[in-house]
Amino acid sequence: MKRKFFLKLLACVVSLSMLTVFAASCKKDTTSNSGSTESTGTSSNVSAATDSSVTAQETSAAFSVTTSDGIVEENGSVYTITSAGTYTLTGYLSGQILVEAGEEDEVVLELSGTTIVCSTDSPIKLLSADKVEISAKSGTENVIKDTRSAKTTDSETQGEGAIYAKCDLKLKGSGTLVVTAGYNNGIHTTKDLKIQKLSLKVTAPNNAIKGNDSITVLSGIVVAISTSGDGIKTENTDANKSGETRGDILLTGGSVAVYAAGDGFQAAHDFEMSADSEGNSPNITIYTGSYSGYTASSASTTSYKGVKVQNELNGKAGTITIHSYDDGLHADYGTTFTAGGSGQGTICISGGSVNMSVYAPTGKTGGGRMGPGGWGGQQTVSGADAIHADYQLIISGGTVEIDSAYEGLEANVITISGGKSYITASDDGVNACKGVTTPQVNVTGGYLDVTVAASGDMDGIDSNGNYTQSGGIVITRGPNSQMAAAIDADGGVTISAGTLIVLGYGAVRTSGSVKSYSLSLRDSGSHTVKIDGTSYTFTNASSYGSSYCYSSVSVSA
Repeated sequence: MKRKFFLKLLACVVSLSMLTVFAASCKKDTTSNSGSTESTGTSSNVSAATDSSVTAQETSAAFSVTTSDGIVEENGSVYTITSAGTYTLTGYLSGQILVEAGEEDEVVLELSGTTIVCSTDSPIKLLSADKVEISAKSGTENVIKDTRSAKTTDSETQGEGAIYAKCDLKLKGSGTLVVTAGYNNGIHTTKDLKIQKLSLKVTAPNNAIKGNDSITVLSGIVVAISTSGDGIKTENTDANKSGETRGDILLTGGSVAVYAAGDGFQAAHDFEMSADSEGNSPNITIYTGSYSGYTASSASTTSYKGVKVQNELNGKAGTITIHSYDDGLHADYGTTFTAGGSGQGTICISGGSVNMSVYAPTGKTGGGRMGPGGWGGQQTVSGADAIHADYQLIISGGTVEIDSAYEGLEANVITISGGKSYITASDDGVNACKGVTTPQVNVTGGYLDVTVAASGDMDGIDSNGNYTQSGGIVITRGPNSQMAAAIDADGGVTISAGTLIVLGYGAVRTSGSVKSYSLSLRDSGSHTVKIDGTSYTFTNASSYGSSYCYSSVSVSA
């Protein structure tokens, strides 16, 4: 395995641009049983995305601010709010809304058909308050435009976003809000940010949406566009009032589309997709790098990941679709947090649906590091992985469909106990790397279908430690040699229960009640196998050198 790794690394560095991406579209069987079908293609055929789902017209009506319980002062084109209350904004303003209220004050800005444009500072700037709500009223279209030139140096006097807050900020309402930034970020609060029900579109040169402490999307339609940076981002990792580490991104509903020249989501701590109390769940679409349509030569980014976290990524519900020029889902290990502790580098998928195509351009395939140690201590990762966890990847439910990637699933320890996973990759389909502990692929349940090419220097499943299976159904394809195989592990491949179908080479040890079955499954085309009385259909995109089946239950074809 060590000799093989260095050969593979050399091939990546010297001639990866010559590799053909072996991509496939993996879908569930059309019957009620599990299965997969594959069709070849290349991820580079994915077009850059465009969005027109959220629009708003500017108004030309006279501007006004009205309030029945607050205080607002007008000084030229700057309206300063100095107390708690509800303020209704209508009409066109070439100027600024400035909030300088008390530290315990709650301020509500009702946008009721307003356009605010500013060329000298943030159009809406919230310097002091306990919390501020910005509500787009039902049936109204609202536009916030920051027409400053792009930021070149730090300035304490300039607001960092078109909407900039130094307090907790909530964006809500049944209306529409379109925010366009020219200076830096689109919407930026140094505290917590929540979005609910609103139809929101934000375009910015740097981060489209940034909440330093946290970001929560509860519902609504959100479109985040970053032309030179990251889409949605948190920053702080100190402790909140409850002693919890800040920096989380939480999505519990709504539809979120991100188009980013850099990373789609970047969480300083955790990222989570889950259902709300009413059973609603989020629908997320991410385009990064050239897929986003924003890859100008001036783009200040070298990372194009779909979702990047410094601690844990949890997919519990909803749907996430990613087209990225870098890892689709990525979790770092070892980041030191201000609140104490360090990043766990863990990705857990327990529900919902993950769909992705990832592809790294030639200039991105030369390196990157996997966990602590880097070049000297462990395997170096090249290319774009669909799902990459520096430490643990755990799949216990849901559906994972990877249409194309350099490596499909990669982590130091990979545990599959449930769900349905369909993986297509141009290098290893599943790879347990060296890192925090002994590499391990452990399958105890679920359904795993892996496709790589029938020839070349890659493995369907590759563990730099052990592969153990005590349940579930695994179908893995790959070359038919010891150096490149359908399944390969330094410490050996062992199955004690479940079903393992190997199309290509694999040295497998069996124990318990596992038997070997002679089935003709190596040819291209559709195949149906009956496992413990249930039929499963899958399709081979090409022919493989041999076929083997090991199972603790009856299997027939």
